[in-house]
Amino acid sequence: MSRSAAFDLLPGSDKNEVPAGIVQLNRSISRALRRQRGDFQYYDEPAGDPSLRQQIALRAAKRGWQAEVDELCITSGCQQSLFLALMAVCQQGDVVAVEAPGFYGVLQLLEQLGLQVVEIPASAETGLDVGAFEQTLQRWDIKACVVSPSFATPTGASMPLHARAHLIELAERHDLAIIEDDIYGESGWLVVPDTLKAVDHSNRVIHCSSLSKVLSRDLRLGWISGGRWHDDIVRLKLTSQLASSRFIQRGVADFFADGGYAAYLRRYRQQLQQQRDQLLDLLGTWPVPIRATSPAGGLALWLELPEQVDTIKLYNRALDEGVVITPGELFSMSGKFSNCLRLSFAHPWTRARAEALMRLPSLMA
Repeated sequence: MSRSAAFDLLPGSDKNEVPAGIVQLNRSISRALRRQRGDFQYYDEPAGDPSLRQQIALRAAKRGWQAEVDELCITSGCQQSLFLALMAVCQQGDVVAVEAPGFYGVLQLLEQLGLQVVEIPASAETGLDVGAFEQTLQRWDIKACVVSPSFATPTGASMPLHARAHLIELAERHDLAIIEDDIYGESGWLVVPDTLKAVDHSNRVIHCSSLSKVLSRDLRLGWISGGRWHDDIVRLKLTSQLASSRFIQRGVADFFADGGYAAYLRRYRQQLQQQRDQLLDLLGTWPVPIRATSPAGGLALWLELPEQVDTIKLYNRALDEGVVITPGELFSMSGKFSNCLRLSFAHPWTRARAEALMRLPSLMA
């Protein structure tokens, strides 16, 4: 499954008009393409276009992290950033800690790289249980911890400041890397949390993010800041990808610089909040007892159903009805969360989508 796999998108999504911000983005990229001269015959430098890295650094400063341009490397998305981070930090057979429930794409990467996984419980509201992680560190020689401090998938949880500080302290004490998956960080509508990198004073946090969730998946544009492993990460990017598209980077940099991205993001956050509220309202009419998270950012919420409901079986029944859901077991390697679902509010609630959602309770028997 790819990071952008739409396993929880219900059918009936209408083709909406292209948002004004995306039109402006496309114009910025087109202008960048027209301005190319002889440099189209040359590869971009491995770390990526300096103008885009400068704009990313300016965005990072708004979230408490004074990033330098040389600390950033452009990638083809957050999934590649996570891959490069794990490659730089770990060797085959090493142990990596992950949140449970956590992003299934990380679990696939760990399996592909031959790394062992230890799951750390995560609250649906406050994220990674740092106390449980501290206890786990007494029993395992852990090389890295992959964590999403801000609006984690699948729950939408955000770690409080004291937990973030404790996590950094543990990384220093036990000599390990913290790999921050920050792909949802800028989606918050009430507050945009600081990055975990903002409280990293020993260069143990590897920050990974992209524009896939808040702007466009088609851009395939992400970045990584590798801390003390950054030089190794840039070399790994050189050998695995060589270079990124220069004109797309410059177009996105212009979109950032002229204020188009900030304006788009303000509108998009409002839309996400409205769609989350609509989803919660629909769930409130279900005739079965449920518990749903109410995240203040991200693209999805976590739904806990009665214990007897098996969401893998529900998935198959729903699929026969043309409804696609994301069973909770996908977010763990230990078979947990069999009565849970991730539900997306990334798309408008058309009548067809709402009707599909309302059919699910009848399929749970």
